[in-house]
Amino acid sequence: MRSLGAALTLCTFASVVGGFGTINEPHFLQQHNEHEFITRLAFQCPVGQGSDGVCFEQYSLDQLAGHHVHILGIPVPGLGSNGAVGAPDTFDMLPEGPEAHCDDADYLDVPDYPQSRAEANAKLQACIDHLRIRFRQAVNAASRLLDERNRVQKTMVRLISAGDCTFAFPGLQSELSGRAKCAVLEGFGRALHGIQDFYSHSNWVDSHDPSSPISIFNPPGLAMNGVAPFLDLRGNTTIPADQIPRNLTTGCFALPDALLGSGECQGRITHHALSKDKGRIYLDGTFGDVDFDLRSQVVATNFPLAVQAAVEHSRMVWADLRDELRLRYGSVIGDLMICSMVHDDPVRDCRKRTLAIAVDTSFESELSGGMAVEELVAQEVDSRLSINGQDRIALITNQENAALRYPMGPPSAPIFNFSHSPAPLCFGCSLELAIAETINAQAETYTDRGAILLLTTGAEPPNQQAQTLQQLARAAEEGIRVHYACITMPNSHPPFNVPDNPKRARCSPFDALVPGILKTGGIAAFINPHLAARAPAHFADTIMDRGLTATDDDDATEHTRVYPGVALADFVSAEHPSKSFAYAVSVGEHVNLTISSVADGPGGGAEGCFTVTLWYKYLDTVIEMHPRCGDAAPLELAYEATEEFDLVLEAEIDDTPPRDQLRGQEEILFLVSIDTDMPEKEEPAVEKRTRAVGTGAAYGDGEFASCVVPGEFDSTCGIPNPLATAATSNLTAGVTAGGTTVAGWQP
Repeated sequence: MRSLGAALTLCTFASVVGGFGTINEPHFLQQHNEHEFITRLAFQCPVGQGSDGVCFEQYSLDQLAGHHVHILGIPVPGLGSNGAVGAPDTFDMLPEGPEAHCDDADYLDVPDYPQSRAEANAKLQACIDHLRIRFRQAVNAASRLLDERNRVQKTMVRLISAGDCTFAFPGLQSELSGRAKCAVLEGFGRALHGIQDFYSHSNWVDSHDPSSPISIFNPPGLAMNGVAPFLDLRGNTTIPADQIPRNLTTGCFALPDALLGSGECQGRITHHALSKDKGRIYLDGTFGDVDFDLRSQVVATNFPLAVQAAVEHSRMVWADLRDELRLRYGSVIGDLMICSMVHDDPVRDCRKRTLAIAVDTSFESELSGGMAVEELVAQEVDSRLSINGQDRIALITNQENAALRYPMGPPSAPIFNFSHSPAPLCFGCSLELAIAETINAQAETYTDRGAILLLTTGAEPPNQQAQTLQQLARAAEEGIRVHYACITMPNSHPPFNVPDNPKRARCSPFDALVPGILKTGGIAAFINPHLAARAPAHFADTIMDRGLTATDDDDATEHTRVYPGVALADFVSAEHPSKSFAYAVSVGEHVNLTISSVADGPGGGAEGCFTVTLWYKYLDTVIEMHPRCGDAAPLELAYEATEEFDLVLEAEIDDTPPRDQLRGQEEILFLVSIDTDMPEKEEPAVEKRTRAVGTGAAYGDGEFASCVVPGEFDSTCGIPNPLATAATSNLTAGVTAGGTTVAGWQP
């Protein structure tokens, strides 16, 4: 709605108003954020629920609809935001004209009316053409929502951390600059504004005063059911004349906006005579008082009918925009763009990831209790997938006759209850099926969005390794990240023979598949639930910390977190010269860090050198530094902390030979593990569960074994040499190599 009062208070309210009210000023301008409430009615999500792909979540809706402030129940003009839908009414150095509000298309079928039907149609066409430009602005701006790998760009969609969008001065803005989400919302919101104003400014849905004769003060009402078909923003043609009723009119607007008209509006149907702008709208779809609109005072249903038509047509425009995005960019990419518009955190919720989990269902895994732990691990990882963000999961058996137990579907639906299989372990078989399932799930966008998790309690037979390595190389080429976890169970090697698979070997960091796993970008871990009952949860946190898929890389933390009961294999190379790991120590906690070279065996790395640096406050204070070369004995570092902080361990390739000479050579593999006397303390979570995993999320009865098993290799301890000597650091005495005290460490 526009008014003289609004024009006189521009400096106070920083707003002009057109059509339905935009600002929050019920006392002088009789406006109650009508545009905001119409837009909220059209697009709000049910209370307490996230977006279903159509409704807008809270902060995104705030940017589209606007948000305003009340203090002690009194509206405060000028506080809050008019949003994208209110942008055409916002004070602007380069304001939009009557075409933004569908004004001036007035006509009355009487002799000598100042404007002909054809002239009125031309004004209506100008309005539609303008709104089509705004609609296309939204479509064009969407191209910047995703990067070249079709991932949502954080800098283009962030709202909460970056503040409200700025929609003023449209002549100085472009869909090719600024935050893409704001640009899409601006084009969409400005188009919605004109659509909503049409029903406020025209006689399409309303009725005239039956007690007064038809005149410029009481133009005929069309009382039409439904929306105007010619307001088609996807079209590019002239409105067919037969779609415009002869008596259709909007109001002529000029200041001052009076019933008799002023300036060029003298003797014409005015905005003041026809508009249905001022009334209270509630978010349950009901209405309050109608204030000063003449048209609504004479027929009380006029304002509600105009609002209802505006809500219906707003939803149609959003449906049209979604269809146009899919048509322009393809259905898959279009859906990602739509997702990024309706979600407040689209980087998290619109990744559209897939995860295939392969579980070792062998007799040995079942008899040792390992299968139950694998199920816990699978539940923990599944619980961190997004319910609303199109993440999907599949469950597969990790055997020679790999079978799909749960086809790719919602992460809230699978049942983690496997039965044993007599077939031998075959990682290559399950990888082949998992890759196929990943590609079939989203053929156009699986690259960088797919992940596979291999779970096992033992090593596969040597005759299967070639197939496994082949499938790992294929996964890396396809951009599918593969994670691996071997569960160490005390009874994983029973004294009796398991049918069809006698004397299955333990898995270890020397296994040939470990480098292949790491080269896909995945995690290779060795889990001992007896060292920490929450080891399954810790492993799930580790995956999310490093990045479940390549799509998550931008959200990956600076350091990979390590947890008790989870030993990690990793590598450094010329291409990846350093890796860092962090553990949040607590006051009084005793920790034992073990770093081992993995230089022998089928999966061993190159016998190069790397340096291990331990940091108190990363890049601030070095606690100590150790060179590691070839198959040197494992390094064990023991400490007691006197304050809380992140202890950071950094492995960096040795600079002795120039790095450019090392490029292309083999990676230097190593194993990192941590033991602590506080294995069950709460750890910082990178990606929290989206739902509970039920009882049994922790393993065991709370009794934890020692990390070092004399004379036997326990992969979670990270000590593959039983003759290794523990290099307990003098830093437990709080002294650095230079003799200065290190804060945080207890003598």
